[in-house]
Amino acid sequence: MEGRRATMHSTFILGNLEAAAGKTTSGYCEVDLGADVISIPVAVIHGAEPGPVLAVTAGIHGGEYVSILAARRFLHTLDPATVRGTVILSLQSSPVAFRDRAAFVNPIDGENLNRCFPGDAAGIPTQRLANWLWENIISRADFYVDCHCGDLPESLEAFTGLVLSGNSSVDEKSLAMANCWNVERSIVTGTSGSTIWAAAQAGIPAVLVELGERGGWTAGEVERQLAGLTAVAGHVGVIDSHRPASPATHPLFEVAAGLSAEIDGLWFPKVKPGETVTPGATLGTIEDAFGTTVAIITSPTDGVYVYGLTSLAVHAGDFLACIVRPAGGAR
Repeated sequence: MEGRRATMHSTFILGNLEAAAGKTTSGYCEVDLGADVISIPVAVIHGAEPGPVLAVTAGIHGGEYVSILAARRFLHTLDPATVRGTVILSLQSSPVAFRDRAAFVNPIDGENLNRCFPGDAAGIPTQRLANWLWENIISRADFYVDCHCGDLPESLEAFTGLVLSGNSSVDEKSLAMANCWNVERSIVTGTSGSTIWAAAQAGIPAVLVELGERGGWTAGEVERQLAGLTAVAGHVGVIDSHRPASPATHPLFEVAAGLSAEIDGLWFPKVKPGETVTPGATLGTIEDAFGTTVAIITSPTDGVYVYGLTSLAVHAGDFLACIVRPAGGAR
């Protein structure tokens, strides 16, 4: 499978990085955000043989450590002498958020990077960062993976996410990539401004993986996310793979409800990721500083609670819980 976005057996250039065929290069690419210039750690594994371009981003949110470590591990497993095509890795895609231990947003302007794609080269800082990642990494891919996990105050049950664009060829490839991870389900999303939404609009097969939680990491979680990356690379033909040609198909789910806080206070979740809920089930309560319950958060629908806030402190507008159910109304 020869990539349509790169000329093989020639130098692959990404920012200030240049990788000759059969070589790996890594370093920091400077990105001008207007008032600030930041440096993103990037690696390019430019194979000795022609093939597709696989792009991987990690750390779109600063506290998602499993993704950052899995992408780094993936880099060190790849031998450019045997890679077919090119693998591009953005190892800390929001480096200021990583440095500042900032959850969900870029602390430079308070914006969620994963709502800003494909970005704007003349926009606010986070839009400029999204545009650099889009122009230099994501849009150059034949296949794209965005690695995530639960951010600092967030718990979740592992899943893959994808956008169904209506282009059957692209969607089938995205579904196949989503099935490369050992998770319970794949969730169809249509969140505009996300990495995989922008990729789908551009006709690039793409998948998001969420594996790990609460701003922590374990060796097992890193290995599990690495195994999925390796499976995707094998599936798309970048490396040799011993994975079965037809991986198990995950059940497809869709978002049924997302609930946010309407008041400041102390948050006490009552359900755990992966638990089934019914309409009216209490998902959690918000109390004031003295212990008086000021809000009871209930599920408006049946489904599965897949991720939500774990922080004791909660502010009005904070996202609390995501409920999903089988896609297409299936039960």
